[in-house]
Order: sequence, then C-alpha cells, then structure tokens
Amino acid sequence: MARLAAVQAVFQMLQGEDKASDVVDQFLRFRSGEQDDAGMPAEADRAFFSSLVRGVETDQAALFGLVEGALASDWTLGRMDRLMRAVLVTAVHEMKSRRDVPAPVVLSEYARVAGQFYQGNEPGFVTSVLDRVGRGLRPEEFASRDAASDGSVPKGH
Repeated sequence: MARLAAVQAVFQMLQGEDKASDVVDQFLRFRSGEQDDAGMPAEADRAFFSSLVRGVETDQAALFGLVEGALASDWTLGRMDRLMRAVLVTAVHEMKSRRDVPAPVVLSEYARVAGQFYQGNEPGFVTSVLDRVGRGLRPEEFASRDAASDGSVPKGH
C-alpha cells in the first residue's frame, strides 16, 4: 500500500514543481484514508511511504541514471510516460537504499504496482529493468538467487 502511494506521490512530483515535503504532507494530511486510486489507504506504512518519496527526490539524478543504464539501447527515459518513470525510480530507490527488503520482493512488489496502472506487458518490463538494476546494486543477492535456481553452490560457500 505504501509503495503504491509512493509511486503516486513521485508521479505528482514529476508532473510539476512540487517538492517531496509538500507532496508527502499532502498525502499524509489530506489524502489519508481515501479509497480511490489517488489516496493512501489507512493501513499504509506512512514512515516507509515518506522515506521512499523523500529518497527519490534526494537521489533523483542518480536514480534516473541507473534506470537509463538498464534500458535497451533503443530506449530512453524520455520515451516513457511519467507514470512508468515514477514506478521505476521509486523501485530503484528502494532497491538501492533498503537492503532490509530482499531484491525479489522489490521486483515483485513493483511489478504488482505497475499492474495497478497498466493492462499490458508493463509489469514484465518493470521486472526486467529492476532485474538489471538489481544485478548491479546487489550482485551478491542475485548470484545467490541464480545459484539456487540452477542448483549450483555460490562461490565461497
């Protein structure tokens, strides 16, 4: 729930000149408990939501660079709509800054968030981009995951 609201808040930041502090305040004070697509459910983790949105603002240039580096050579961030950019940069921020959240959880949660907005192949696209970014940010986690899926033992074990 917090991830979905964070993507909505980041989208709002990308739409205009809103600062994270203003958007977070708006979501926490005025949009809390709303049940439609533009609100934050009462059960959402507000501290987690706030850390995601503020983290994207603080590290936005680096996050965009990581996303851009994970795209196919014929793709650019400029080709994507702002909502997809919001999904990806929020996810990459979580992948980069929240080591307490396993990478497979980040991938599946943001694919699920993308599925809330898109009806096509976008959740798979999100998973693919995050897999590439994650392999750069958390190589040890992906090496362990790859070894587990092919039955081999990672080096050093």
